[in-house]
This record gives sequence, C-alpha cells and structure tokens, in this order.
Amino acid sequence: MPAESTMMILEVLRCLPFGKVASYGGIAEMAGLPEGAAGARQVVRILSSMSRKYDLPWWRVVKKDGRIALGEGEGRDLQLSLLKAEGVEFAEPVRVDMKRSGLR
Repeated sequence: MPAESTMMILEVLRCLPFGKVASYGGIAEMAGLPEGAAGARQVVRILSSMSRKYDLPWWRVVKKDGRIALGEGEGRDLQLSLLKAEGVEFAEPVRVDMKRSGLR
C-alpha cells in the first residue's frame, strides 16, 4: 500500500475537474505537503509511475506558470489535444491560461 502522502496526492489528482488544470506544486499543497520543489517533484514521480495503474488525469497537471512540462515526442501533443478537448484555454501555444483554466 502506498505511503499516506502518496495516497493524499492520488486523491487530489483523482478530483481534478474536467476543464481545469493544476500545477505540480499546487497539487502537493492541496495534499498537505510542504510548499516548495520537493512536493512538486513527488507529484511528478507519482504521475510518472502511477498514472496508468490509478487512471489519473495526468494531462491536467502543468507547471506553475501554465506551461506544459512535456517536450516534443514525450507526450506534449497528446496533452495539448486532451486539454483542448476539455475546453482548457491557452495563453500561448503550450501555456495554459491559469487565470481562466487553473483550479486555484
């Protein structure tokens, strides 16, 4: 069974609503982890290793400035298409408008 902090992050990820995005650090904060890079990195690790197993909406997670973290050939195009299909608004081609589509 995953650690308590992992379970809390999984729960936050499962609750990300359709058409909204959150940052890696924002998810960590909502899960009760200390603010900062360590929590964001933990979210990245969980998404990387558990997205398929727990059917997590990984595409709804972006950097704090709204940019998509994935590069070309790493899933960026898929993430863009999934976000656009949900009506997420973009400020630039690979940067979500966090004021309009951000969860917080």
